[in-house]
Amino acid sequence: MKKILLAAVAALAIVGCSQNEEIEKAGEKAEINFGTVVSKTTRAAVTENDNFKAFKVNAYIVDAATISTGGLGSAYMDGVEYTGEKGTWVAAKAYYWPIDEKMQFFAYPSSITDFATEGTNYPTFSFAVNDSPASQLDLVVAHHSDVTKPVDNGAYTLKFKHILTRVNFSYKPESTDYTYTISKIEIKGLLGGTAKYTFNESDGVWDTTNATKDKSYSYSIASSSTLEGGYYKLDDTDGSLMLLPQAVAGITIEVTYTTKSGDHTFFTGTKAVTLPAGTEAWKIGQNIRYKLTLPVGGEAIDLDTDVNNWNTEDTGNEVTPNTPVTPASVE
Repeated sequence: MKKILLAAVAALAIVGCSQNEEIEKAGEKAEINFGTVVSKTTRAAVTENDNFKAFKVNAYIVDAATISTGGLGSAYMDGVEYTGEKGTWVAAKAYYWPIDEKMQFFAYPSSITDFATEGTNYPTFSFAVNDSPASQLDLVVAHHSDVTKPVDNGAYTLKFKHILTRVNFSYKPESTDYTYTISKIEIKGLLGGTAKYTFNESDGVWDTTNATKDKSYSYSIASSSTLEGGYYKLDDTDGSLMLLPQAVAGITIEVTYTTKSGDHTFFTGTKAVTLPAGTEAWKIGQNIRYKLTLPVGGEAIDLDTDVNNWNTEDTGNEVTPNTPVTPASVE
């Protein structure tokens, strides 16, 4: 099973004041309480309530308007780890709200060890995409700006968002009179390895300057496929590719498959699809499904795509842009 890092959504309640700020009356203080809400998906290893077990929080008592000139300052909560599960989150100590001041919250995976701030910049950390799909991680973070104490001293919700691009494949047989066996799907020419993420006021940004170039990833194919919208979904359990957002024009998708009818074989081999110039880049939090129409014989593969926002709870709002290509067989 793929290791899981984090949740799509978590709730953080922080009531009271900082160690260095004016403290409220003792009777008004309350310790941190947690609840979690995680959106559901039908396939692939994304984080849900039953596998959300830990995360870290950095918090700063500063107004966002002053960060560009004075930075975030010293952390009030510095890599504070919360462990447990839905309804039972605990940390080593309690933290409290400052009175009438704004806070900046940053939450990230417990496995991150290089979370840092430099000068007046927003925090950064590095992350490495594993070469093996089964070991790739679902990475989500949260950033909430100018947060003040809830009026009712209730829980404050920290909403986590996915910051990688999730990739899956489906196929449609050219003719249902033939039996198709897809043995391998490989996507080539990508950026992979280690990149640096920087928080900002929106989705954040990835710096892939030091990422490994020309990486290839083999997709984990399900032993039995599910028909949906005329295409067979090839998602293996925990098998989605979790990859760096990046430009993808010119990358290649190779599909190895066999077609048969009875005892006769009509095609066996590998065909390639190259994404053309002008193909839209992968974005943070996008959920991409490449839909392949596989011919019986030596003709070219047709390619279409479904794209939706991975960070919305409604995963059914997919748009289908046309992506015409002229793939060829791989010698």
